Amino acid sequence: MHLIRATLNLFVQAVADRFLAHLLLIGFALCWGAAGRSQSMADEPPRGLITASWKLETVLLTDGRRLEGLVVDAVSDAQEIGFVQVVRPPGKPMYLIAWGRVAANRIDSIERLAADDHAILKANVQAFRDRHDIRLNAETAVRLSRTDDDEPWRYTGRWFSLESSADSHLTRQAIVRLEQMFVALETLVPPTADTVKKKNSPGAPSLGPPLSIQLCGTSAEYRRVQNDLGISLKNPAFFVPKRRLLVAGSDMPAIIEQEKIAVENLDVVLKRYADLDRTLEDGVHRLLADLAKQGIPPSERTKILHAARSRWDREKGLALLQIDSLRRENAQRVEAARRNFYGWLIHETWHAYADRFIKPHSEGGLPAWLDEGLAQVFETAPLEAGELRMDAPDPQRLLLLQELLRKSDSLSLADLLQTDQAQFLVVHAGPTTTSQRAYLMAWGLAFHLALLEPVLTPTSLSALTAVGTPTTDTTTGEQDRGGESYWALKQFETLVGMPLERFEIIWRKRMLSLGPSGAAQGR
Repeated sequence: MHLIRATLNLFVQAVADRFLAHLLLIGFALCWGAAGRSQSMADEPPRGLITASWKLETVLLTDGRRLEGLVVDAVSDAQEIGFVQVVRPPGKPMYLIAWGRVAANRIDSIERLAADDHAILKANVQAFRDRHDIRLNAETAVRLSRTDDDEPWRYTGRWFSLESSADSHLTRQAIVRLEQMFVALETLVPPTADTVKKKNSPGAPSLGPPLSIQLCGTSAEYRRVQNDLGISLKNPAFFVPKRRLLVAGSDMPAIIEQEKIAVENLDVVLKRYADLDRTLEDGVHRLLADLAKQGIPPSERTKILHAARSRWDREKGLALLQIDSLRRENAQRVEAARRNFYGWLIHETWHAYADRFIKPHSEGGLPAWLDEGLAQVFETAPLEAGELRMDAPDPQRLLLLQELLRKSDSLSLADLLQTDQAQFLVVHAGPTTTSQRAYLMAWGLAFHLALLEPVLTPTSLSALTAVGTPTTDTTTGEQDRGGESYWALKQFETLVGMPLERFEIIWRKRMLSLGPSGAAQGR
């Protein structure tokens, strides 16, 4: 009897071990491979570069809870209502909570919107619910062309022309995201008056060539493009102002394909496991018959079978948990890679937009600290309903900046304001202390001026690109203490309305006291 029991245990363990070994091999392989904006805005225009909040309806419940969202199917306040709660956590994606029917005796009061605003909110909520279908329809509507399979996909739209060696699905996704980003930037930071004049006036100077985008389907191609341009950058996208060229390279196609293969392998393992499960059950029935033939008492046979099934159930449960964990990890890796890629794409899209619609790089462009700072702010802002929703700091950058500000070797704002573009590019080629500090400081300063103390507006951005005319001291004959550097500092002091030294004290204190998940609020 002990031999039979041991044999059965060895059989169960062997099956489980084979399955788990196969499962771990799959997990290892995957880990190695995965190396028309709505007009439902508040009446008052937003300050700075803050997008205005949606107008929402409010229901106050008798238990004291306050719900903000959309009232649906309401006849009167004396009857039950339908309600959809709209939740927009600072810095995180929006989501909806459907409350279904709320009984009249649970409602203390209701604050409704005017009919027109209610209709706009209802349309926005429905559009949010349909966002996946809307995105898929937009991707399907993208017209790609090429003459044969060896050529890249080509696309020409309002904002840019694009060539892509990636697969058509990823190419369409990237095009739709880029189009949405340009529309959101145009809403948030409209083109300057000079740019509009150039665009609309036949006799005005040209805006220059339109933006070209090259999407590389492999990291090897991305490196070849960099070599051809004579540059070496680690980040997955960059913008070349002189050529008006935005290049993006990603292993996303390979990562997605690897994840697909892993999912298929896991499905095969699940099927094999189900087959083994049935085989084990057949073996148990045969064992039961053999035990009966050997004269083993029914109570003992029951114990043996119960022990075997319990052991198998434990092994099976553990294996299923591991499969589920691998599926989640795989999906998270793909999503993380996607966020990183699109984050850099948004970052460089801002540079391209600013170069064409605010002020060209060839004419001075935005100050480097502001250009790079805003690119980082936009990079992590949720893109929803056609707008960039900037209402909270990026927690990771904020913590790093606070750590930097507590040290004695952080840059002064005077040094930051005079930092040129080349010093920021160092961080693209390889991390250095100077470039990392400059990037963090630029992000914190741009975030503060755009959201916390909102003084950045399309008008002030235009003013910051103006080239100052040096004045000459009539006594000494010297020009204004440093030329462009001095002018840059004076421009900044005009923007914030106080001396730089005083502003820096206020700014450092504010950034150090800011909570990582706190909403950004103007005074």
